[in-house]
Amino acid sequence: MTTDKSYTKLHIQGERIEIEVEGVPVLGRITLRDRSSIGVEIINPYSGISELSGSIPVILWQFRNFLDSRGDEKAASLLSQLYRFCLYAEGHKDKLLAALQDYTSKLDYAQHLDPKVKDLAQRKTAMQEDLHAIRKELKAGRINNIEYQRRIGPLKKSMELLSEEMRVDPYAIYQSSFTSFKDTPVWELRHDTVLRYLEGLAESERP
Repeated sequence: MTTDKSYTKLHIQGERIEIEVEGVPVLGRITLRDRSSIGVEIINPYSGISELSGSIPVILWQFRNFLDSRGDEKAASLLSQLYRFCLYAEGHKDKLLAALQDYTSKLDYAQHLDPKVKDLAQRKTAMQEDLHAIRKELKAGRINNIEYQRRIGPLKKSMELLSEEMRVDPYAIYQSSFTSFKDTPVWELRHDTVLRYLEGLAESERP
């Protein structure tokens, strides 16, 4: 008996897994299976995409893991999600590729073109130069190790804070670009899985 009602007729033999989704036979392959994680690749009627489960913490392995029937059900659920996503993508290709382009543009701007990022990068470069200069003073014997540590500590702390300020969150950008797909099969998969599939689709569309 399955807990996920999106599929029926689960059959697993070795790495081979087969289910039915709304009367359609769906074939896949289990790419990874251990106590912590399980991964599945769809083979037919679509291909070129796979998905991983989340991880079960070690402390819970004795109560639940993916080596028993829970793993079978999780693999079937992942395969069902992959099928439903591919089916949806087939009918909404143009809109999904437009969202991908929006994501790519926003990510590129956030990482390279945003004036704030440019300013932070310049400040980081200046700090790195200061750090190099202090190390040269130590090596030349103009300061001792105590003075070196006194001066380098605050500088390193400032660099760590600056690096955190410069960090870009790709997932937040993904959510912004794909927000119109929240109630669709797109939202059931990991965002990196969706992006890899769409990037491959976009590449195949280029002349």
